[in-house]
Amino acid sequence: MNETMSETITVAGTVLTVRPIEVTDIDRLERMFGRLSPESVRFRFFAPIPRIRPSELVRLTDVDHCRHDALVALYRDEIVAVARYTGFADTDESQEHETEERTAELAVTVEDTWQHRGIGRRLSRRLGVLARERGYDTFVARILPDNRAALGLLHDLAPDARVHYGGGDYEARLPLTAPPAATRPRRSAVSRMS
Repeated sequence: MNETMSETITVAGTVLTVRPIEVTDIDRLERMFGRLSPESVRFRFFAPIPRIRPSELVRLTDVDHCRHDALVALYRDEIVAVARYTGFADTDESQEHETEERTAELAVTVEDTWQHRGIGRRLSRRLGVLARERGYDTFVARILPDNRAALGLLHDLAPDARVHYGGGDYEARLPLTAPPAATRPRRSAVSRMS
């Protein structure tokens, strides 16, 4: 039987399950998208999207858990938040200069009713630990100027992040430093959901 790593977190007295995203989460992710406000959709996708395409749902859930990974937070059996990274290819033109640094793009989405409770920060930190273990040095995040919550999250995650504005959005580079052993997330094995 396939095993997946899962843990629980408590947010304002409510227990959420945090685990890697699975391809079987397509319907859960589609339902979460349907619960997002137009503003939250625009902040995540940089455009108004009335409905997410099935091919996009497959792309967002079918990850290799190495170069592309995502963690979800579930309340009961519904996804309420997702944090994901996608590693840049070594030859990717987005790398501004040749370097040994391995970079991945970070994206976080939290359902509106669960925002401002620290879920995005907690998922991002756990995802950063995973990315660091897989050899990534830096997260890059693109943020729209009016997304104050994401700018606050950025400052909380990495006060020393390099941020520049260009092309209508901010681009931030967050160094992935190894956290002290005491703050690393503990994991427990649970059977894969189908």
